[in-house]
Amino acid sequence: MKEFWKGAIKFTRALWYEEAQACVFCGAVGDLICPTCTAGYLHPELGRCRGCGKLILKEKTSCLDCKAGKGPKHLDQVTAWGHYSGGLREFIHKVKFEAHPRHLMEIARPFSNWAISQLPAVDGVVAVPMHASRLAERGFNQAEVLASAIHWELGLPIIEGIERIELTSSQILLSRHDRLHNLKGAFAVREPKLIIGRSVWIVDDVTTTGATLEAVAEVLRGSGAQTIYGLCLAAGLEKKLVPLGD
Repeated sequence: MKEFWKGAIKFTRALWYEEAQACVFCGAVGDLICPTCTAGYLHPELGRCRGCGKLILKEKTSCLDCKAGKGPKHLDQVTAWGHYSGGLREFIHKVKFEAHPRHLMEIARPFSNWAISQLPAVDGVVAVPMHASRLAERGFNQAEVLASAIHWELGLPIIEGIERIELTSSQILLSRHDRLHNLKGAFAVREPKLIIGRSVWIVDDVTTTGATLEAVAEVLRGSGAQTIYGLCLAAGLEKKLVPLGD
């Protein structure tokens, strides 16, 4: 039996090694995230708007919208790992719409390492909640899977007790103002005692206008959260920035 388990462990490690040598975004052999995808989707040469997370020039701290006061008001900082395009967008779509949440575990370590290099350590992680009916339909909440990945990689506790109590319509075609209105009253904190005085990362897969993060942050702030940061896999691109290749 001992030899069996030694063999099983060796086989599992071999499988992981083989899988880890293919880029999770394009499948190219060599790295977990190849240099081409790192440059094309993660854009380490760009900065992130502290207000809404969208990708901006490195020397800037805020996008034009946030400078004009149109960004989130209840978040201390928002950051996103990469640009919502190409292979990163396809990866997220495969997770969400083709029911492959386990793929998120493939990028757990690089994503978590990047997150802790960008944001202060906190008391815990809050996943953007999904309405019960939508959760039943999809079978999982990708934000919760991301939060679990961060928990295992960084040891940050998962803070629960935040619910989505209203099933809202799709936000894809809505402006930021309309998105905020659409999300009004959508979230609630069930157990404020878990929130009072704490610092948190709100985790989601994608942010475009920051409206969803803002709506969650508002109820957290109202329940006594001290500092609130937003963390996402992908965000949009500053409008005035030269368009990047897809």
